[in-house]
Amino acid sequence: MRHILTYFAVVALPGVASAQGFVESIHPPVVAVGKTTRVTLVGHDFGPGLDVWTALPKGTLTAKPVSSEPGKLVFDLSVAANAPVGVAGLRIATRDGLTNAALFHLEDLPVTGNIARETAVPLSLPACVWGTFKEGTLDRYTITVAAGERVCMEAIANRLGKDADPLLTIRDADGRFVAEKDNDPGLYFDFRFSHVFEKAGTYTLEVRDARLRASEHNHYILRVGKFPTERVAVRATGFNPLVLQDHGDSSASPRGTLVFANTKRPGDHGSAWFPVTTSEGAITVAREFDEPRDSALLLATSPAAQLAILMTPMKANVFQPLDRTLTVGRLQATPAQVPGSLCGVLRKPGQRQAFAIKLEKGQRIVLRAESNAINSPADLEIMVTDRFGKEQRRAADGPNGAEATLDFTAPVQGEYGIIVRDVLRDGSDSHAYCIRVRSDSSPPTLTAEVEGLTIPQGDHQTVPILVTRTGTNGPIKLALAGNPTGLKLTPTEIPATANSVVCKLEAASNTPLGTHTIQIVAEYDRAPQVQRMPGGSFYSLHAVTEREKVAVRIRPLIDKKYHNVDLIPIALREDQTRLPPSLTDRFAVQITPPSPFTFSLPEETITLPRYQTAPIPVVTTRIAEFDGPISFRAIGGQLGDKTEGRTRVYAEFPDATAKQPSIAGVGVSKILSNIAKARIDVTATGVHQGRKVTLTRTFELDLVSAYRFPPESAVKLSLLPGESAKVKLTVSRLKNFDAPITLHLSPMQGMEFPETLTIAKGQTTVEFMAKAGTDAQPRKQNLNINASAEVSGFEEELRASPVEIEIKKVEVPKKK
Repeated sequence: MRHILTYFAVVALPGVASAQGFVESIHPPVVAVGKTTRVTLVGHDFGPGLDVWTALPKGTLTAKPVSSEPGKLVFDLSVAANAPVGVAGLRIATRDGLTNAALFHLEDLPVTGNIARETAVPLSLPACVWGTFKEGTLDRYTITVAAGERVCMEAIANRLGKDADPLLTIRDADGRFVAEKDNDPGLYFDFRFSHVFEKAGTYTLEVRDARLRASEHNHYILRVGKFPTERVAVRATGFNPLVLQDHGDSSASPRGTLVFANTKRPGDHGSAWFPVTTSEGAITVAREFDEPRDSALLLATSPAAQLAILMTPMKANVFQPLDRTLTVGRLQATPAQVPGSLCGVLRKPGQRQAFAIKLEKGQRIVLRAESNAINSPADLEIMVTDRFGKEQRRAADGPNGAEATLDFTAPVQGEYGIIVRDVLRDGSDSHAYCIRVRSDSSPPTLTAEVEGLTIPQGDHQTVPILVTRTGTNGPIKLALAGNPTGLKLTPTEIPATANSVVCKLEAASNTPLGTHTIQIVAEYDRAPQVQRMPGGSFYSLHAVTEREKVAVRIRPLIDKKYHNVDLIPIALREDQTRLPPSLTDRFAVQITPPSPFTFSLPEETITLPRYQTAPIPVVTTRIAEFDGPISFRAIGGQLGDKTEGRTRVYAEFPDATAKQPSIAGVGVSKILSNIAKARIDVTATGVHQGRKVTLTRTFELDLVSAYRFPPESAVKLSLLPGESAKVKLTVSRLKNFDAPITLHLSPMQGMEFPETLTIAKGQTTVEFMAKAGTDAQPRKQNLNINASAEVSGFEEELRASPVEIEIKKVEVPKKK
């Protein structure tokens, strides 16, 4: 290894570990298909290892535990020969429950292992090796090639969910620079490419972290040989995005599902994998651009051609109106059916592709672009035009990977165009895209805020689900798919307009022990669909209501989640958000023997006044044989660690014991806390006969002001100029707050009232006189009030407008 001197500062913030153990890394990070590999999982808080859960097809991988330590688990993993190649996820089932998700790679090239040494190590092609990035160092491997030989190379490091950035440098036998490869779009900080060696000889491959960073958990995998190097799924006839046609409705694979697909050509040493997606409706692929026709139309509509035609008896240039049309003109639009999926590749910089569709007056279409999801580097801009190419609506990809969406309603019946191009006017054979065109809004997105679930027989765990609605406001039904006997979900419906629900996933006493893979499938009524029926030059329309299914997704945490000093979460890296599809649309569940205890939170909502405290009652029950303490921890919302100086709200609990099964924790609000409601997760942990059991329950924390102006006590005052009236202001107090409240009334032109009022200690009302000046102008205006009071030694200020004052117009008597 060659040592490189570098200086940099790294600030590491502590992460939160799973109660059942946290896997930091797997080594080796690669296992060969068709073989058995001994792997070591490094982390902390592990219980004895029992099994391995994976998101792979059933029967693909079997695991045999070898040894267990609190910081290290060893398993023999046997992988089927037909296992899919690529990055996949796993979790370890321990006696205490499931760990977090970790990523590893399945390989069909010969796996050599970690063979890096101080000197360059020769490789026999094909080969797959792995290593660990070390600070300021690089690993060197040598390969011998023939003149003109093409060698494919790929690094997998960042895609393992770690903050790694592999860099490959190729040097000849004399140490001269030949080529270098860093990042490839769609592969995060990893790369996949091929290189043609002009001369025969021995070449050195140098591998290091591009930023010279290091960690004992940052491993890399280097693949060398012959395999597909394309990053975007292709058809056999060209670089068109592969969109799989739907084959009926499936609970496990709703429409629009993203999956990994393998490809291996005849003569290849190994496979490559690509994300592909199922279609929605008919598939239309943009036809190849006709360069000669484009050149001919450009020439026929040029100023010189126009001048020449003006000098002829014909006068009018017939090519100009033709050029302005969608299909015949230079846009060369491809006729398409909607709803459907529109696909293509922007091969050349500046290229745009168009599709021609027919719409009825008032017909609505919703477009959603896909490029990042299929590993394409394209940042898309989509546009709807009229039949002459005049822009009607436009949308582009947004920040943080948000892909373009566009909602359009046809103002008149006729032909319209959908134009696609890259925002930066870039292009390549990898700039693939898919535009989904629907007649209604995109499906709602349902995200569960849990990952692996460890459920004792006869008990339950909570499954909070967030709903992002995109035009679907009706109820959403929930059902389990792939669940074992006795595992049920309640409730089974999210009410209309609700944006969240906390479900229970409950295991019966006869639910089989071990690991299981399940999905939660959401079903909802789509908006009435506009369907075209033959008739005339266009179509008659009728509405059909359909039901659609989507999978509830999860967001597994592979690495640690960081917060800044203000406890604001830092956005996750791309390698944390774009995980293998099979890891994000299904749940890992481990059923364990009955728990020696359970607990409940009697109050669904806890009201916490700002700057004050509130009790959080907890009730536990236990079996007679269990006499150990039960500890509690609460997370969520604004809750932070009590010892952290910037923490705004914290909660603490005493242990529950056999003698005191019912306890009360306390929620404490400090300065800078915000008025808000948030779900709080309370985790109870007990240890019985060496087994750690963790259960989670939830409540809603309502952080409020100690006093407020209730909406029902709002005052409406109506006065003529010169009139006066008595106004009564009312506040509501929380039961443990009785301090005086000072009210500052903002001046109002043409009105007379006191500048300051005080609601006496323990009182809830105060009265004052308001008078309209004789010259007050007719109008309606709210009276703004700044209220302040001392709450537990802090000033609590509240701004409100509880009084609406109307100055009426003086009616002039009509002349007789």
